Amino acid sequence: MGKYRKIINIILILILIYVLTPNVLAGDGGGSTTGDIVGSADGFLETGKGESSPISEDALKKGSGTLYNVLLIIGIGVALIWGLILGIQFVTGSLEEKANIKNGLTAYIFGCVIIFGAFGIWKLVLSLLEQFA
Repeated sequence: MGKYRKIINIILILILIYVLTPNVLAGDGGGSTTGDIVGSADGFLETGKGESSPISEDALKKGSGTLYNVLLIIGIGVALIWGLILGIQFVTGSLEEKANIKNGLTAYIFGCVIIFGAFGIWKLVLSLLEQFA
């Protein structure tokens, strides 16, 4: 009975995917020629070669700095709270619980190294890219 239910579910999912996916045509429906498509692509490329850039370097730098600071604060907060929880459990726990907490402490230390190592690498890459720019 379970096998048939899985087959029916898969068939229903495939039908839903087919019905809900929109049909996209690569033209205006009026019989676009290859020359029209190539001309549109060339126009698009020429627009991109203009002097004004849609990406502001200052806005990108500000956004990256803000994202870095927000994620760093969240990482520090989570690490601090998790460390306090493990510390309280270690102080108040029995000998058997302390052994389990030591395993959790190992995972906590590896997590902190990964999180703060990632932020260190991010900051290093940004400072190196700023020197070459």
